[in-house]
Amino acid sequence: MTAAYPPGDPRAVLAGQAPQATAPRPAEVFELSAEEPDRVLRNGTRSWLVRAQNFCLEVTALVTGDELAEASLPEEHIVLVQSGAVRVSHEDDGPVEVADPSVVIVPPGSSRLQAGTDALIVRLFSAHMDQVVARARNAGSYRTADPTVRRLPAPEMTNRPGLRVHRLADVPVSPGRLGRIFRSSTLMVNWFADEHQPRDPARLSPHSHDDFEQGSITLAGDFVHHLRTPWTPRLADWREDEHHLVTSPSVTIIPPPVVHTTQGVGEGLHQLVDVFAPPRADFLAQGWVLNAADYPEPGDPS
Repeated sequence: MTAAYPPGDPRAVLAGQAPQATAPRPAEVFELSAEEPDRVLRNGTRSWLVRAQNFCLEVTALVTGDELAEASLPEEHIVLVQSGAVRVSHEDDGPVEVADPSVVIVPPGSSRLQAGTDALIVRLFSAHMDQVVARARNAGSYRTADPTVRRLPAPEMTNRPGLRVHRLADVPVSPGRLGRIFRSSTLMVNWFADEHQPRDPARLSPHSHDDFEQGSITLAGDFVHHLRTPWTPRLADWREDEHHLVTSPSVTIIPPPVVHTTQGVGEGLHQLVDVFAPPRADFLAQGWVLNAADYPEPGDPS
């Protein structure tokens, strides 16, 4: 239970009462197809770059023949291939051809991504990647850090060998498992199972996070993000509920502890991906993370 009591109220000491002392930052919604891209490449590739406090993501509509390159990154990053065919290469590995919806973990160092066909991809970076984060369209939102967001651990020089490609077709949907969750050293993504019909409005899942920002990326279909801001003792802080209808692609950054749930609406394919940083221990503890074996805990002989 979450409660909001003013200073000195005796109920503030009750067990299970988490105080909500100040209003959280508002969520940020980016309807990318309606916004000018942050960069356009030679053949017409368009990219939109959005950040949260601990991570940054770039949604790119790649055009055949264009390429994206990053030099000397200190950590792994993640590439989500939603459609099309791309070639991913690393200074120590590759190239690998990816022609199905996939999650690709790219090692630290320099890498390239080349479009064999038109493709929709998302690249995910931790906030340690200064050369990427500084270009984000909403960089100004994070000139002052949000103290409620869990701190991102210091960079790790992870050197697991090779590019790792996880094809979603190889991951059957399991009723007892949440989505399709993968991680890197600093990031976690949950690519939900494809839906081909609207979400049942009687089966929504409003919830909040105490200390995680959530990035929600829509890759296909229309969605409504339902958002509710917890009350504080100050009436002036209270905000009306929000219901944001978005098409695809879009990005929504949801700060803690905003209550939220996302509803697919309309006909056709719906694809949704959630992003967190650092990786969530609760998801790991449930055994939901499909590549957890690549990241053994200290002392784990595996």
